[in-house]
Amino acid sequence: MNPDFQAGTDELRQTASSLSGTAARVTGAAASAPFPAPSPRWATTAAAQLAATAARDLLAQLGADTEETARQIRAAAEAYEEADARAAARLRLGR
Repeated sequence: MNPDFQAGTDELRQTASSLSGTAARVTGAAASAPFPAPSPRWATTAAAQLAATAARDLLAQLGADTEETARQIRAAAEAYEEADARAAARLRLGR
């Protein structure tokens, strides 16, 4: 354990909040992306529809993964604070 290590939990929470905002924008962009028009039925229409669906799905997954990262950052900040509280309690009991 390094006694010089400090976790800035306020900064971690701010980062998580910012990341959640980014995740919401990415997920919203995926949900609001227009579907390609099915006509005219050119040779590339099916490929274009498949590519658009894949891009939409990828953006939705990216948004979900980004939100999960934000959740994990918030959990880490909470864990750091809980560890600090436990250490402070042990120090108080040791006096």
